[in-house]
Amino acid sequence: MGETVVVAPRSKPTLTTSRADVIVVTGEALERTGERNLPRAIAKAAGTGVWMQETNTGGGSPVVRGLIGPHVLILVDGVRLNDSSTRLGPNQSLNTIDPAHVERVEVVKGPSSVLYGSDAVGGTILVWTKRRKPGSASATGALGAFGVELEGSAESATEGGRGSLGVSWANDTDGAIAIGSLAEWDDLRTGGGEVDFTGYHSTGFFSSWEHAFGSKRSLRAILRIHRDFDVPRTDRLIAGYGQTQPSNSEFDFKVQENTGYTLVYEDQEAGPFADRIQARFFLRRYVEERQIRNTGSNNRRLEQDDVQGFGVGVDVVKDLGGGHRLTWGVDFERDDVDSDRTDTNVVTSAQTAQPGSFAPNAHYASAGVFAQDEIRDVAGFDVTVGARYSYYDFSFNQITSSPSGGPEQEGDFDALTASVQAARSLSSSTRVVATVAQGFRAPHLDDLARNSTVFGGTELANPDLDPEKSLTGEIALEYTSNPWRATVAVYHSTLSDYIGRVLVDAGDPGTTGDETYLRENVGTVEFMGVEAEVRRSLGADSPWSVGGGVTWTRGRQYDDTINPATGTADFDDVPARRIPPLFGRASLTYDALDEDPVVQWGELALLMASEQDDLHPEDLSDPRIDPDGTAGWAALNADVGGPLGASGASSWSFGVHNVLDKEYRVHGSGVDAPGINAVVGLRWSF
Repeated sequence: MGETVVVAPRSKPTLTTSRADVIVVTGEALERTGERNLPRAIAKAAGTGVWMQETNTGGGSPVVRGLIGPHVLILVDGVRLNDSSTRLGPNQSLNTIDPAHVERVEVVKGPSSVLYGSDAVGGTILVWTKRRKPGSASATGALGAFGVELEGSAESATEGGRGSLGVSWANDTDGAIAIGSLAEWDDLRTGGGEVDFTGYHSTGFFSSWEHAFGSKRSLRAILRIHRDFDVPRTDRLIAGYGQTQPSNSEFDFKVQENTGYTLVYEDQEAGPFADRIQARFFLRRYVEERQIRNTGSNNRRLEQDDVQGFGVGVDVVKDLGGGHRLTWGVDFERDDVDSDRTDTNVVTSAQTAQPGSFAPNAHYASAGVFAQDEIRDVAGFDVTVGARYSYYDFSFNQITSSPSGGPEQEGDFDALTASVQAARSLSSSTRVVATVAQGFRAPHLDDLARNSTVFGGTELANPDLDPEKSLTGEIALEYTSNPWRATVAVYHSTLSDYIGRVLVDAGDPGTTGDETYLRENVGTVEFMGVEAEVRRSLGADSPWSVGGGVTWTRGRQYDDTINPATGTADFDDVPARRIPPLFGRASLTYDALDEDPVVQWGELALLMASEQDDLHPEDLSDPRIDPDGTAGWAALNADVGGPLGASGASSWSFGVHNVLDKEYRVHGSGVDAPGINAVVGLRWSF
């Protein structure tokens, strides 16, 4: 039913793009993982370089090159999923994309701020949705006919599953697809037993219509809606490390609704000044409702954040001749954020209106312009150079005890970023790629205009923050010679003006959790790492291959800010937060060479991670993380699948994950990994 997507011009690989830095995961590969949501499927299919932290089963925040949350940019069909409310630290954004709607995912490791602007520091995740192009055949090969696709999967670890029903149609000038989906997950069973407060359910709807104006021009309209219901914040509802009781008796995301409307115009014969133009206009909305009650409190908070945004992006490509290919573009986005909060006394039922989590009348806008030139054969090197200018402004009413707030607060900041990448073939089988790239993260409204509760107390917003800036250097080596394929990348990154927290009020020395912190640009964090991957076919006529990969990351924070309670610089020359351990995988893979096999593919994979005891001081006090270090682990997975029927359009899959029922936790997560888990998937196409 799906067609290979046409990407936004700025997202197309360049002459110098290294295989070590880009992971392409097809929809079929995501489906083969048997995982219940998109974050887990990406982590399993990507293999090297992506560590997936899960605060709860409804989360899934990728760690790329040591960075997480707002330092990893997520885009859907070229439109930012990160918005001005994206919070510091792990978040659930990636889980609000239904895997049934996804054609493929690309993970780009390292800074991409020249192309995409803020947040593209550790990496960028590009999600491309399914489409039925004009003139295309259905999954069964019928041209100009309706196509119907029914997918379903189930797993034993949650005694849950998900399903979707899709219909599509195409003729010479139009193509359309619509998919409805739902999922239900019960409480998770780990290697140590069942964990309370882990089940939830979700629904989704997706549609795409595309009209062709001849062979070179097209217009596509996309609608995407996903809702998660009653998602518990597991780490707040069960006692974690260092706790005798949980932080909260209630903490549920009652609703997490992500809606996007995108209109894409494509012109591949734009005239003498452009070979290709793509323009995108979008509307987006994110609604989050939270029900929270602290342990021992009679006060229940019902909070709602409503983020509504719109924007436009334009990409232009022109072959300038003389070995130059220019890509340039502009972006504009604006968000408006409304927050409400109502407190209810559970004993008396009395209700009181309180200020919302974000300051009243909060607005956030950004604009940017970029240019990138690909230059072929400069003294034997292919070279890509680029630069971007970005501007941001914001306004809101000052945060007070009143829901309407105080006087208006406004501000702005800008950033100039650049990158250069050079590639050279050392032989017919070996290529080296060197990169120097800047990145940046502009403060979000979450930093500027939101007071929040953290495990250590209260964290205050700061409207005077500056953007974080990064500088990364990398050397990557690629080797391709049958039957071998291998890549290795070595990098070093410096993140300056890092936004952290500074203690401004220690509170009562005898009380834990009444401290007050202020968000501040606090210092520098340095990251370094090595990523390596290798695969070998076991013969030219063999369906078998073996492969493996490993990722090593280290980070240090340098901050000379003095803690007034201790009189020392507690965060100077300490490990960075939430750094993944050494992790990797080894696999034996089968891909049938026969035209009509019963079993078309199979994989036996060993996933592993070492102990991580190199902990930041805030990791030591985080109930999700064992202060003695997260133990190393290894888990064995087995998956197989094949076609149903002669056409091959329908398929089945079966897997057993964590075969030995190991009890383990992915470092930084708020819940242990699933125990032994039988998964089954079916897809019927008509």
